[in-house]
Amino acid sequence: MVDIDDIYDAAFDRDLFPALLRKILGAMNAQSGFLAWIDMESQANFEVQFGNDPAFLQSYAETYAQHDIMRPTLQAAGEGVVMQAYEHLQAPELQDSIFYKEWLAPQGIVDNLAVNLIKREQMFATMAILRTGDAPPFDAEDTARFTAIVPHIKRAVYMQSRLIHQANLVGGYQRITSGARNGLVLLDDKLCVLDIDRATQGLTGLRVDQVLGAPPFEKALGAAVRDAGPVAVELPSEGGEGVTLLCVAQPLERDGFGDFAGGAGVAHAVHVLRVDQPASIAFASMAELYGLTPTEVRVMADAFAHADLTALGDRLGMARATARTHLHRIYDKTRTQGFAGLCLLAHRFALPV
Repeated sequence: MVDIDDIYDAAFDRDLFPALLRKILGAMNAQSGFLAWIDMESQANFEVQFGNDPAFLQSYAETYAQHDIMRPTLQAAGEGVVMQAYEHLQAPELQDSIFYKEWLAPQGIVDNLAVNLIKREQMFATMAILRTGDAPPFDAEDTARFTAIVPHIKRAVYMQSRLIHQANLVGGYQRITSGARNGLVLLDDKLCVLDIDRATQGLTGLRVDQVLGAPPFEKALGAAVRDAGPVAVELPSEGGEGVTLLCVAQPLERDGFGDFAGGAGVAHAVHVLRVDQPASIAFASMAELYGLTPTEVRVMADAFAHADLTALGDRLGMARATARTHLHRIYDKTRTQGFAGLCLLAHRFALPV
């Protein structure tokens, strides 16, 4: 039969499932088959098939699924129970059906071993292997051999689904950091880069699978991890003005057993803050919370952007006394003591992007 190691290799690499299916079909003297699953929690939806006519697959989805009088029987089978179709295919009522005459018979399907690998509320996986043409039906020995590997295939599907679930989570974090003002670098316990957001990668040239070395930014990352404190570093830029980054490391608790299958795990997360970029403030949310008028929002936003109150009225096209009046109303509504207090409050409304 199939080497069990081949099944578990596919569990950790979904690209190996097509080759695994072909090996199973070869070992079972089957001409075609498919393996599919959907995991509602991880949004994984995957199918691998071999030897099936694409036109018939499409016609099943579009037309003949509603005429499939065998499907209720196969779906009702318990998890892990291998069902043989040969006897059902001999039933007169089935051979008289549209499904048999227009879909099964034209493909020359002789027999089918089908199994519900997983039947759960949030996950469903199924597999079928078919003999067609002049091939004989599956016998008891064939069914027993296939049944013996079903538990392993089931575990492989489940493990692959969990890996996809984790990949989706990581992908979500990556999308968040790719649009954020602050970046993120993930390191293992040997200070090798496991992941880095695109913006920080573009600024620094640091790459995944690279061990931290001597360049200034890499030294700052290492120092932040080693000293458990913020480390600032200035990087040169083509325009002449440097880019200032603040590296803040965060050690992560983890179970080292997870490294057994997936390699070195994340040991440190280093947040990379761009000091040279101004924060984006949720002024509209502040206005709604504190009851600020549109004019007061304009005054607050301008004062915050320029950190200059003397020319506030000139910039906004209003008398200086009027601008000061608006500013003091803002202080009263936000319960802040002057411009310094207002700045501290506004920074609490800073957006991540």
